[in-house]
Amino acid sequence: MIMIHLHLIVTLVCCLTHTLSYAADEEQTFLALSFGKTTGDYIQFTPADMSPFQSSFTGCVWIKNRYDAMYRPMVFHFHPRDEIIMESNGYVNYVKGYNLDLRGKFPEKNVWFHYCMSWSAGEEQKIYINGGEVGSISASSSNLDMGGEICIGNRVPSKEQDYIFGGQLYKLNFFSGVLSSSEVRQMAEAGICSSIELKHENRKLKWEEMLTVPRYGNVMEFVPPECVPYLMAKVEKVINLFKGI
Repeated sequence: MIMIHLHLIVTLVCCLTHTLSYAADEEQTFLALSFGKTTGDYIQFTPADMSPFQSSFTGCVWIKNRYDAMYRPMVFHFHPRDEIIMESNGYVNYVKGYNLDLRGKFPEKNVWFHYCMSWSAGEEQKIYINGGEVGSISASSSNLDMGGEICIGNRVPSKEQDYIFGGQLYKLNFFSGVLSSSEVRQMAEAGICSSIELKHENRKLKWEEMLTVPRYGNVMEFVPPECVPYLMAKVEKVINLFKGI
């Protein structure tokens, strides 16, 4: 009986949060995405406007690895001339011809961790894990060509088993400009369930928007267990509003 009640509560919480997530642009969502472990499990879409990221950007996301593919591409932006590739095992952290191989510096499977990539034309490309910088290289001197599409969970997509992500993602956001090291650290230290990302006015490609794009194969929404107490507190406020309290 307790298990049934808990399931009903979580289901209600998920439904209410899903509704709230799209009720306002700056409303926090607790919905994450879990990707299956085949080449057919991915998201692919064309962003409305990638121009804010041409000269500099920062991309941040919470990740949990659950699969042992060689490359594990979580985010792949492709254009006829330029590419941005973020992989969850450190092998490829690539922007416009320059790659940072950081294998051995990323957490292993079944642990949530915070990842950020910052890039600025003619300056630096940096990678942060859990708020700390783990690597940097010089960046290309020219701006990015930011047309094309974004694929999450695979490359292009590819039919090769080496390019399966197969993990979980939460709060993937792209910010125009380079976030400072202190801003990245604060975001990581605030924790997976915080709403700190919403405070950044330069958050131009938002997780809430990515939850609405087409999905292929086995890509499922879920609420990270760590965030259920925060979600229930939020739902309680909504219920009280309905009660007129």
